[in-house]
Amino acid sequence: MSDDLELLQQRVSSQQEKLDQAAGALDLAQTRFDASSAAYKSADRERRRVKAALKLAQKRADRLAKEAKRTAKLAREAETDRDDAENELAEHLAVRDKRQAKLAKSLASLEAAKTAAAASEPVAPAKKATSARTTSARKQPARKASPAKKSPTKRAAATNRATPARKAARKATRKA
Repeated sequence: MSDDLELLQQRVSSQQEKLDQAAGALDLAQTRFDASSAAYKSADRERRRVKAALKLAQKRADRLAKEAKRTAKLAREAETDRDDAENELAEHLAVRDKRQAKLAKSLASLEAAKTAAAASEPVAPAKKATSARTTSARKQPARKASPAKKSPTKRAAATNRATPARKAARKATRKA
């Protein structure tokens, strides 16, 4: 029996060692589980945070894309409007320059007509006053106003045109 007791004692001590090893492995596994559980919680929190940030960034990107499209459309419309305004400005500038040239031409014709009228009117001596009929019956020679630089084809048409000096000469001849 003593052999049985010794055998049982060895079995108990062997079982005790195995239990101690299993308890040590359990403690290590528990420690590992706690550490990995904390890491999982941390990683899960970070994943949720990044996912929310991504969602927010996507919303911002969508908003910015819409805003970029809107501003691009606005820029295209502004460019078109600017081009239209530039064309309109060029047209109005051309019209103004044309009108200014016509005004200069008209002023030159007026000055020429005034000069012609002043040259054709005789200086009246301080003699007797003549009757109105005799002074208006005099035919005054019509002077041509020097036209402002014209092309040869327009000169022929300009000679037939009634200038202020010619109009005054016609009136004088009609009254006579």
